[in-house]
Amino acid sequence: MTAGRPGPHRQAIQSDDAMNAKDSTGDFVIRPTEPSAPGRKSREQLVSELQVLEAQYEASKEARRELQAAQEALRDSEERYRSLYNDTPVMMHSINAEGELVSVNHYWLEVLGYTWEQVRGHKSWQFVTETSRRWVEEVGLPRLREKGEVREAELRFVKRNGAVIDVLLTAIAQRDDLGRIDHVLAYILDITDRKKAEAALRASEERHRKFFEHSNDALFVLDPEHNTILDVNPRTCELLGYTRDELLELPMSAVHPDEMPEFEAFVSSVLKEGSGWTDALTCLTKAKMTIAAEISASAVEIDGAGRIVAWVRDISERKHAESALRESEERFRRLVDRAADSLYVVEDDGRIIDVNRQACEATGYTQGELQRMWVWEIADWLDLEALERSMEQMARTGPVTMGGNHTRKDGTQFPVEVRACLVEERGRQRVLALARDLTERIKAEEVRHKLSLEKVYLQEEIDREHNVGEIVGSAKSIKKLFRDIKRVAGTDSTVLISGETGTGKELVARAIHAESGRHDSVLVKVNCAALSPGLIESELFGHEKGAFTGAVARREGRFELADGGSVFLDEIGDLPGELQVKLLRVLQDGEFERVGGTRTIKVDVRVIAATNRDLERAVEEGRFRSDLYYRLKVYPIHVPALRERKEDIPQLVNYFARKYGSKLGKRLESVPQGALDALINYPWPGNVRELENVIERAAIVSRDAELELGDWAGQAVVVGESEDFLPLDEVQRRHILKVLGHTGWRVSGPRGAARVLGMKPTTLQARMTKLGIERNAGS
Repeated sequence: MTAGRPGPHRQAIQSDDAMNAKDSTGDFVIRPTEPSAPGRKSREQLVSELQVLEAQYEASKEARRELQAAQEALRDSEERYRSLYNDTPVMMHSINAEGELVSVNHYWLEVLGYTWEQVRGHKSWQFVTETSRRWVEEVGLPRLREKGEVREAELRFVKRNGAVIDVLLTAIAQRDDLGRIDHVLAYILDITDRKKAEAALRASEERHRKFFEHSNDALFVLDPEHNTILDVNPRTCELLGYTRDELLELPMSAVHPDEMPEFEAFVSSVLKEGSGWTDALTCLTKAKMTIAAEISASAVEIDGAGRIVAWVRDISERKHAESALRESEERFRRLVDRAADSLYVVEDDGRIIDVNRQACEATGYTQGELQRMWVWEIADWLDLEALERSMEQMARTGPVTMGGNHTRKDGTQFPVEVRACLVEERGRQRVLALARDLTERIKAEEVRHKLSLEKVYLQEEIDREHNVGEIVGSAKSIKKLFRDIKRVAGTDSTVLISGETGTGKELVARAIHAESGRHDSVLVKVNCAALSPGLIESELFGHEKGAFTGAVARREGRFELADGGSVFLDEIGDLPGELQVKLLRVLQDGEFERVGGTRTIKVDVRVIAATNRDLERAVEEGRFRSDLYYRLKVYPIHVPALRERKEDIPQLVNYFARKYGSKLGKRLESVPQGALDALINYPWPGNVRELENVIERAAIVSRDAELELGDWAGQAVVVGESEDFLPLDEVQRRHILKVLGHTGWRVSGPRGAARVLGMKPTTLQARMTKLGIERNAGS
């Protein structure tokens, strides 16, 4: 009988449990059979036993092969587990029953900044904040002992450098045969920044949408099985030029038409590894333009289905820079020399090894001079340590943006914005930096700042109570005034308006500006008499920070604010002598310097000046510069006093009565003849402004439709012939004394003389000093 071929009784022998039983190792053992008869075994018995032994041997070999295959599968599974454990972008650690760390994965160490030797044997809660530690002790550990798991607990971990990160922790307890906790495996998801947004994306549709809407990168949610787009954010629409609805109708092949094999391979890698990154793909826009893209993707589960979330960033500029560096030296030189921005190639020790033509033009150095310099000789914010830190950041995150000043050969500086990246050339890393001159951008920002100041100024002007209506009157002198305004308004000539206080010189200036070609720009008013000599220069021309005590910041003056518009210099006769020279320079050359500054500022401003003084007499007495006087008096306009046009008083009374009656909710329809006669016969040293204040007061005290002057002091005034020929200063002095007596020498406040006279308290005080008005001890 041939060995290995079973005999006629083999089947029965193999089914015998007693003879074919396995031992604890899984191998078959031979159990002797009882002899069928005493004496020697027959040949058939020996052959049968031999066949049984052969079958057992074959079965043992098969069992060993199965065992070996199972062990190899176990080792493969263990290796895959170890690889997944260490390489997954999720923090994982295992602790024993005492809470000591027995293993952590690579990502755990990388995020927290430790080595395994530094954390081995430490309690896991030594790496969390005090608040998180209390939660672990009071809630986490009891829940783990009771339920065997803790799901998505929000904790705060502390990195080695002291930084704190937010995480979601899931812990699962493994028990021994007696039901005791043997060890605990924890999965820790970093939800700081983008991880937190990803967790929010999985948590709810609302949080998902917020993350999408506020991301600076283009975001796709993809169905990998059908290769379709499920969702996009606004940045994606902006990048590709489609609407959201259009993108949701498109397959991914429309975005990567020539790269679908590469894209599908990338998707497969992300599904396998859980995440992925590539910069080897491009995106096609709706306008058929190709965009170099940097894509970072993660495999996630949304609503029970596997999805891919992809972050897409336009890296066309970086790709172009890298491509330019890979080109030949000649092509590189032609390209960079035509660039509008300065380009520098810098060694890792800070030495400049190459520049383009624009860098030479911007700094004033030759190419040879720059190639013998260190980068910090040009960029004042850099030194070797700062350069090394920047290169480390570029190595981690890619191109970086920096800013500061560049220094020219002549020592002057100009602001720049620098976009820098690392490039490798001949096995050595260098910095390629593109520096953009921000001078024009800063100028534009200054213009925007100036416009904002104009807005504030105009708002302040609107908030002030001043007459912005039409000039009221029909007297011959007023008609001549209208003609003068029309004639000069359309020019840029300097205008000098003369007239007594309160005649409406500012109203004339506003009318000239409104009728001019500058009416869309601002009219800035400066009262030269209301400011102290120490402040008026700063008010007119501005000052630099630190120019004087209290100058805590740079401030633009009124001439800068009025650039393109007009400046109204009221009370020009009170301008100090030293400022008259500077004003003359502005009128002649349109330029000046701020207080404490050295930079010359040029402006395009029309000057309208006004005065109630006799400037010709002031010139003769040496109190006012003759050259400035004649430069101001290009087109003189005189505003007549109210007593010179008494026929306009009824019209003015009706105008102011309607104006203030409307404000007070009253209909003042008539003026008693007696009251009107008193108003006409009054000399009005305060002119129209005084009349306006009298009518406003009358509107307040009037009880019905008839205007009542009440106890107005002017009713008792009788103007004699001789009084018509008093000097103006004497008339003003008498009137101010009369009003001061009426107000009990109260200058400011609602019942003060300044309010009655329609003047600012500071202006009235200056006028009293000028006229020699002082209060006696008994007054």
